[in-house]
Amino acid sequence: MTITPRLVAKYAIPDRDGAHTYLDPTGPVPRLEVRSPESLRIYELQEQAELRAEFPAPTPNRWSRQWVAPDLSFAVFGAGTEYVAVAPDGTRLWQQPYGTWEVNRWGYLDFSGSAGGADRELRIWLRLPSGLSDRTLILTLDAAGAVLARSVLPCGGYERFVSLLWDENDEVSGVTVSGGQAAATHFEARWGSGGIVLGRQLPPGRGDLLLNEREYLGADSRNARCMTVDRRRQDVSWHSLPSYRVTATLGLSDFPAPGTGDCSVHNDPQISTFSGFVDDDTAMVTLYNPYDEAAVYVFGHDRWREHSHWLADPATGALHGRIEYPMAEVDTVMPVGDGTWITEEWDAVYRWRR
Repeated sequence: MTITPRLVAKYAIPDRDGAHTYLDPTGPVPRLEVRSPESLRIYELQEQAELRAEFPAPTPNRWSRQWVAPDLSFAVFGAGTEYVAVAPDGTRLWQQPYGTWEVNRWGYLDFSGSAGGADRELRIWLRLPSGLSDRTLILTLDAAGAVLARSVLPCGGYERFVSLLWDENDEVSGVTVSGGQAAATHFEARWGSGGIVLGRQLPPGRGDLLLNEREYLGADSRNARCMTVDRRRQDVSWHSLPSYRVTATLGLSDFPAPGTGDCSVHNDPQISTFSGFVDDDTAMVTLYNPYDEAAVYVFGHDRWREHSHWLADPATGALHGRIEYPMAEVDTVMPVGDGTWITEEWDAVYRWRR
């Protein structure tokens, strides 16, 4: 059942020591973000890794999140208890204190409008503590950081994630509140009277009810089918949209028995969230061993966090086979959606095709 993949490209990661990397496959060209204590570098993964932007960190070793403007003209760093916008030359464009909360845990920032659009100016939307346990404050800024509006929304509050929803015209259309012990809730919203106007709470849809029990792994390019994994990591399912009707399921029992054949590296496998659509007709399913540090270091058992990557048919759930790489112990994988997927070693990123 093994599949030998074809290497499309190898991208060396420059200055790898001390840096963390993040793959973003969502745009028209996959991007690699390389974050060191001193800077954030953005590479586009085409035939080669092309450096598109570099932003010096405002406070080395003291930032944990970042958001990059759509045109790469600046990046906003979540530095402790403030947002700091930095230009590629290191100039601080603006900063916004976050109060006593940690930006890393509860901060939220989004962009609307297209910086290259005909008549749409870039807008920045960021969350601040409202000072009230059941309210959320959203600031609307222009590209220079000037505050255009302050919207206090009667939802969210402490220990809930709040994010905005957008329509096809890049206008505010809703608000989602998630996290904590409660299920996610959705509200209608619009821009009016110089701020965000919250509308009625929407009844839970079939997708909301489903995702209380399962985790979303993405949709195909036509938005006709999505993929989920149950929270116990025992099976993946494919659903037709928008009904979320289950059309195919692949469970752990459909793989070879642990410790045998193509599952020889596994003793107690689970299905990883590093799974998704390679393209509309092919899905990636990743198995891994839950890592038991005590079993490995105290008792000497061979129970490392081994991974294996499998291709499957999202229409039927049938396995195509396990991917056999030329190198050993390939861990995380990122399906791109164009028929390729990306894996990462210490000093390089690899792009593969079946």
